[in-house]
Amino acid sequence: MRVEVGIRCISFSDEERKYLLKKLIPAARDRGVAEELRGWSWYRSELSPPHDIILPVWEVADKYCETRRDAFLRHVMRVDVPPSEEMVAGRIYHKAIAELFPAAKRLIYSQGLGVCTSLAQVLMERLPKAIEEAEKQMLSSGVTDALGEIIENLRKLWSFEVSRIVSAIYAYLGKYRYISEDSLVNHALPFVVEHKLDGRYLGLSSNLSADAINMGGMMVCDLKTGQRRDFHRLSATGYALVYESLYEVPINIGCTIYLSFPKGHPTPHIERDFFILSDELRQWFVEERDCIQDMIFYERDPGKCSEMGVCRYRDHCQ
Repeated sequence: MRVEVGIRCISFSDEERKYLLKKLIPAARDRGVAEELRGWSWYRSELSPPHDIILPVWEVADKYCETRRDAFLRHVMRVDVPPSEEMVAGRIYHKAIAELFPAAKRLIYSQGLGVCTSLAQVLMERLPKAIEEAEKQMLSSGVTDALGEIIENLRKLWSFEVSRIVSAIYAYLGKYRYISEDSLVNHALPFVVEHKLDGRYLGLSSNLSADAINMGGMMVCDLKTGQRRDFHRLSATGYALVYESLYEVPINIGCTIYLSFPKGHPTPHIERDFFILSDELRQWFVEERDCIQDMIFYERDPGKCSEMGVCRYRDHCQ
């Protein structure tokens, strides 16, 4: 399942930064990307969509249904099914994180550097409202069995992110005696969360929200819950193509961030998968987009997949 990316989940350790700077980024430069597979070549045959059908990035990238019959049921058969418990939980975690990041920025811009001494307290005071909204969302979605567990995970995630936000801010306050609010925000919180993008050049939605973009290193990040899958890399690849199509700026590195909540552990567990946005990944994304567009345009039923036991559409596939 795809969920949007968070904030300090995507700040990197010294070891990860060293790996990026010393190995992955130089390797990306040496490897290069074919010009026809850069997003700014959207008008060429390699990237141009075969049909005038608009798809969200998540629908192209999420191959949980191996035959893509879920897309056929949604678009052709007009089947609508409720979100799964995992999807609801992911949306709650995302919403909480997406609120924290800009909230910290707004406080620094509006109240100045002095707010940093009480920033943790101010952000933690917003947790009860986040919990209340999460409970409403779960009840409206019919997700009640896991309500207690999801709320507890939300508490852990909120506290964890607040501590990492404040830690990053204090690291730069301690390093630079004279630093402006704008400089502090760009140093300590360099990611733009839910960056709005128009993907129409590539046959994608005009209202996309890129999970996160590191405006300094030009990296696209994507947050996932659940087990690692090879196709998870397609999400960041899709957003990178769209970004390149709009701004003609190359994006060479992607990162999939896996968020989990181990039983009995006081904080969330985070793993990161860094990768080069290679020709192969770009071609894979385009092929998946074309496959789904063809299926919808010709109303071609691709048949059942082998994941019937966990598929949300299993009742409609029988």
